[in-house]
Amino acid sequence: MTVAGTSSPEFVLTVACCRWPPSETRDHAVREAAAGPIDWDRLLRVVRRHRVDGLVHAALTAAGIEPPPAAATVLARRAHAIARHDLTLAAETARLQGLFDAAGIAVLVLKGIPLALLAYRSLGLKHSKDIDLLVPPERAMQAWELLEAQGYGLRQPRGSLSARQRRLVLRYAREIALADQNRGSEVELRWRAATSPPLLTGVDAYREYQTVTLSNGAGIRTLNDDDLFAYLCLHGADHGWSRLKWLADLNAFLAGKDDAEVRRLVRHAEAIGASVCAALALTLRHRLFGIAPPADGGAVPRAGARLRVLTALATDIMVGPAAEIELEDRRFGTTRVAMIRFLLGGGWANVMALGRDLSIRLDDVLRLPLPDALHFLYPALRLPLWLWRRFIGAGRRSKA
Repeated sequence: MTVAGTSSPEFVLTVACCRWPPSETRDHAVREAAAGPIDWDRLLRVVRRHRVDGLVHAALTAAGIEPPPAAATVLARRAHAIARHDLTLAAETARLQGLFDAAGIAVLVLKGIPLALLAYRSLGLKHSKDIDLLVPPERAMQAWELLEAQGYGLRQPRGSLSARQRRLVLRYAREIALADQNRGSEVELRWRAATSPPLLTGVDAYREYQTVTLSNGAGIRTLNDDDLFAYLCLHGADHGWSRLKWLADLNAFLAGKDDAEVRRLVRHAEAIGASVCAALALTLRHRLFGIAPPADGGAVPRAGARLRVLTALATDIMVGPAAEIELEDRRFGTTRVAMIRFLLGGGWANVMALGRDLSIRLDDVLRLPLPDALHFLYPALRLPLWLWRRFIGAGRRSKA
């Protein structure tokens, strides 16, 4: 198998291990990819960067591939850590949902544990960093306070915020990150499902949902399959598909669905504004996992030249000059992600939403809270404040 944009045998082997479902076909692909010279230290870096340790460990084991002892030990330790963390997150997800229910706050769990069970039918394979909770905007402050009462402290944005600053966060951001060091769990609290509302029209915490059952009988509410497909396509695109794990999860979610079901999912994504997102996701799935989109899937052929540009950008972001290098450490890495966001469609509403997001920095708003009547100045202050931060940063580095 070859993957456009890379000659790295380590990335090719990683992709082979991320195929789903387990089968002799996958085992053969893994053995074939592992047959050549593999730099196992580099493979460990690739796997960690793309957060697919559990999938790679399981696939290598199933295919009878034995890495060198040192690499095998590291990979097994990471895979076991994922399994333990998944169990912790599952229990905490169910607990928090119960607390939100008791407080009368509508909540849906995005990705994470529900997606692991829907896609892989078990815990312990999918890497889940945190618990994504979607709540109504009007209940976001109450949800924030509820989490703090449970021991969760603000992680992003950092610092102790005044009541006014909290209101600014709710106005200019769509999520906050909190962490509970004692429980070892993190939560991303969201009150908007998408950075740009035109790309996921109507998806909110009040949306029709499905319930995923844990092994202990507890049920976790998440997006229905139609919305979940569109959300996964948008989420990956919104991050430039910079991690293979997002495409692997989407591929596993679609595994077992026939062309008619995939066409239905694509039509729904088109209806709520995520047509180009779906086309890009299915094209990348074809390119990496060899699964062609439905012949009359609609979204892919209509995307045309824009899709070719998006595919090239996303492939470069995911693989780049070296698949183990984090996006933030690559020159113009985040700029490429911004380009993808502007190319996802949604018309002028999307352009305006992204322009607002790029022209107003939340940290600037929190450091310089202007009266409401002067908020129109924030875009004009973006460059001067950026130059000031650079000047201060240079001065501190010089002193150090």
